[in-house]
Amino acid sequence: MLCRALCALLFLAWTAEAPKDTVLYCGLWRSPFELFAPLFVSLPGINLFAWQVLLLALAPLCLLRPGAFRKRAWPMDAAILTSLASVALTFLWGWVRGGSPYSAYYQLWRFLLALLIGLMLLSVVRNSRDLRAVGLTVLAAALVRGTLAIYFYWTHARGRAEPPSYMTTHDDSLLFVAGLLVILSWALARTRRIAWLVATMVSAHLLYAILLNNRRLAWIELLLTLGLVYRLLPAERVARRVNRLLLLASPVLLLYVIVGWGRPGAVFEPLRALATSGSDEDLSSLARQEEIRNLLYTLSAVGNPLLGTGWGVPYQKVTSVYANFGEDFWGVYLYTPHNSLLGVAVFGGLVGVFGTWLVVPVAAFLATRGYRGAAPAVDRAAAMAAVCILPAYGVQCYGDLGFQSFTGSLILGVAIAAAGKVSAWAGPPPESARRDRSRATTYGPSPAVTAEVEAESPPRH
Repeated sequence: MLCRALCALLFLAWTAEAPKDTVLYCGLWRSPFELFAPLFVSLPGINLFAWQVLLLALAPLCLLRPGAFRKRAWPMDAAILTSLASVALTFLWGWVRGGSPYSAYYQLWRFLLALLIGLMLLSVVRNSRDLRAVGLTVLAAALVRGTLAIYFYWTHARGRAEPPSYMTTHDDSLLFVAGLLVILSWALARTRRIAWLVATMVSAHLLYAILLNNRRLAWIELLLTLGLVYRLLPAERVARRVNRLLLLASPVLLLYVIVGWGRPGAVFEPLRALATSGSDEDLSSLARQEEIRNLLYTLSAVGNPLLGTGWGVPYQKVTSVYANFGEDFWGVYLYTPHNSLLGVAVFGGLVGVFGTWLVVPVAAFLATRGYRGAAPAVDRAAAMAAVCILPAYGVQCYGDLGFQSFTGSLILGVAIAAAGKVSAWAGPPPESARRDRSRATTYGPSPAVTAEVEAESPPRH
């Protein structure tokens, strides 16, 4: 029941609409999910959403339930505690230096929410069935949001004299990619035709939503995650089939790149995203580069290498040719740079980079270990999705306020929990997996590598 209650709160967080939201659907339309808007209104006197109050009320029930700390990877708990301690230290450092506690709260509360969600799910996910429920929640939310994006385009955006530049929000890019990863990892784990048929239909739907939403970061995130999925494939039947498919598709992909590079059109949008990201001709990229220069100046001029400037201290805007959004941009512009990954380094210093951010590499390590050693298909799929979504989360943090993203932080919390649970459930990697990791290619090991692996393997009885 606790796991299902958390899944319900997560689904609402990813699909409900806050009242008077002028960003979602560019303020031109409201979906039926506006019904849940009261859950995202600050309650009088406590400055918290009703949704946040429900989550905090559920937290003691999750963390104090009998058996809450069984069958979970202790390195994940240690990383979460280290991250919390690092946040507390750099928060106090910023406060001592005259920083604003409210601005620091605004900078940090979504990331702290990710840690809380991770701890709560680690406490209530007891078996593969619970893990499947969490994965289905992510997939259902992505499909709902993708369907709403498609509907908004065809009924409200298409044909307008000045069409909206996006359909839902920037943050939904990560949700769409997460949904794709869930269904793809499930199909790879099941290796059945019906699973692949469902994965193909769902993937086409979400890819169309990504295309209509028109966010460059989504294609970069998708490319990184698919590359990591390929890297995790064992050198067995599935990997051989994927290699054959890629070999057959390579001429078509090469022709697509040659013909589409630099061309306009929706079908070439992935290439445009790769070509214009970081370019010197795109105004959005130039604004990001200028923001990075301002952040680096702040770190070198007023920051402490160990503790940074401290949270709640604004960064110094010394140039504003392209990134001239104004200091009154929501009142927190100088506290929430678009490159929030570099922002962690500037506001938190080395403690922020290696302490606050520690949960990400630890989750990646544990999820990879769990994927190698898990037996049930659900566990393998969850572990693969958990490790592969982390680069996408990093890209979102680097390019578009991912550290302060409500949607992205909840996805990070789910990845943290999946990594910690599957790693604890999985046994040591089987002999075949260790042999697969030692292979240089999928075409067979060298004699020297084979001899080394066999020497390390235990005797068979």
